[in-house]
Amino acid sequence: MIFSSLPILVVDMLGSVAMVVIAVLALNKARQLRELDHDNAIFLYLLWISTGFTIFAVSRSFSHILKQFLILTANVEIWYTISPYTGAVNTVSFMLVGLITLFFNQSWKINEKILSSREKLEETHIKLVSLNQTLEHKVVERTEMLTSSEHKARRIFEQSLDTIVMTNERLLVSEINQAGITLTGYRKSDMLDRRMSIGDFMAKPTEWKRFHHLLNTREYILNEETDFLRPDGSQVRVLITGGVDYGAFGCGKTFHFIIKDINDKKQMEQQIAQADKLAALGELSAGVAHEINNPLGIILGYTQLMLKEDSGYEEDLKTIEKHVKNCKEVVSDLLSFSRKGAKEMGLVDVHKVVDGVVKFLGNHSDFRKVGIHLDLWDREKLIVQGHAQELTQVMINLMINACHAIENEEEGRIEVKTVKDNDAVLIVVMDNGSGIQKRHISRIFDPFFTTKPVGRGTGLGLSVGYGIIRRHGGEITARNRQGKGAAFTIRLPIQCPLNQEFKPHKGE
Repeated sequence: MIFSSLPILVVDMLGSVAMVVIAVLALNKARQLRELDHDNAIFLYLLWISTGFTIFAVSRSFSHILKQFLILTANVEIWYTISPYTGAVNTVSFMLVGLITLFFNQSWKINEKILSSREKLEETHIKLVSLNQTLEHKVVERTEMLTSSEHKARRIFEQSLDTIVMTNERLLVSEINQAGITLTGYRKSDMLDRRMSIGDFMAKPTEWKRFHHLLNTREYILNEETDFLRPDGSQVRVLITGGVDYGAFGCGKTFHFIIKDINDKKQMEQQIAQADKLAALGELSAGVAHEINNPLGIILGYTQLMLKEDSGYEEDLKTIEKHVKNCKEVVSDLLSFSRKGAKEMGLVDVHKVVDGVVKFLGNHSDFRKVGIHLDLWDREKLIVQGHAQELTQVMINLMINACHAIENEEEGRIEVKTVKDNDAVLIVVMDNGSGIQKRHISRIFDPFFTTKPVGRGTGLGLSVGYGIIRRHGGEITARNRQGKGAAFTIRLPIQCPLNQEFKPHKGE
């Protein structure tokens, strides 16, 4: 009986051990698969089912081995005592495996939903990544465009030939370009440190009050003309356009101004108006001069005949002769003023004209106490196309006017300066006299306008000189000097190249 049950016993014992080994290996494999993918429901199910089978295998194998051992040792009563417990463990293990299998279907459905949601999340993530990359690209592109636009705007601001000024809401300067610094004569740091406004540049405070009122009521000004006063005392005519800018939401309002320098334009307009005025007066003066000259000649002739006879009225006749000559001098100036420039022109050495005028006036009684100083261009000859006698006439007139403007002859000083400016010759006559009153500057070239006492001037000298210089293709301007006195500048074009043979005018 013993020999017949031994193979069964051996198989039972070895089978129990083999079942435990296989269960443990299966559990280990399931654990490895689970480590590979924690989110895989199949691997989780295999882990759970392998765990259940391992518990079942260990419990059953242990109970079988223990049972055979107790039977062989004649302790069957002990087996009967513990067998219900081992059976309960086996039952629970088997129920656990069944429950795992039973609930796996629901777990699988949940897993499918999770996987589906995961796929959707991955798709959404891909889209978000794509959108993010697109957004980054657009941000980079817009940033480059903004930077380029800002660079262009800055270049326009800095390179503009017109003055561009930005102020805060209180009209204090916050930004100004290089043209504005050149126009106003102030440094940008000084404007900011001194908290200057547009009104601080203006020569007339009353005009700034009017502009300020327009900006407060209409919030803009358009093509308003005014004068700017520079730190050196000079004035420049400008045209101002400006308005308010409220900027982005939440930003304070600012004012932007564009200021154009129209000083040259105004001077040109004045010169054109002066030329038109002189042309009209010239026509009138020519006719009047010819009509008056003949009667004056007759009066002068009869007066001189009567002076040859002993009539007892010599003093009266000399008085008549003197005033008739004065009248003829005025008529001669009128004729010079109205003359259309039919005289022949040639090449004239400017320095010879200046030297001749200085030597001539040096013997004049009015110039004996006045110092005349020359500052002549010494790099080359200054040659112009013109008439030497007429240019001499203009220079003499300017020198005499400068002498008459000097109040203290002991400290009197007249300076004559010549310089080459590109393709033009500049002749500047400066004095340290009383200067020109501001209200007279625009009229000094008008015929018959003079500030000299009666009998000392006819008011035709500067008008005649203006006409002469214009006929020579040049221009003559006047200004007050920064210190004291006036300065007259003659600008004449250079017509003769340096390598051309110089043929002086016969009048030199």
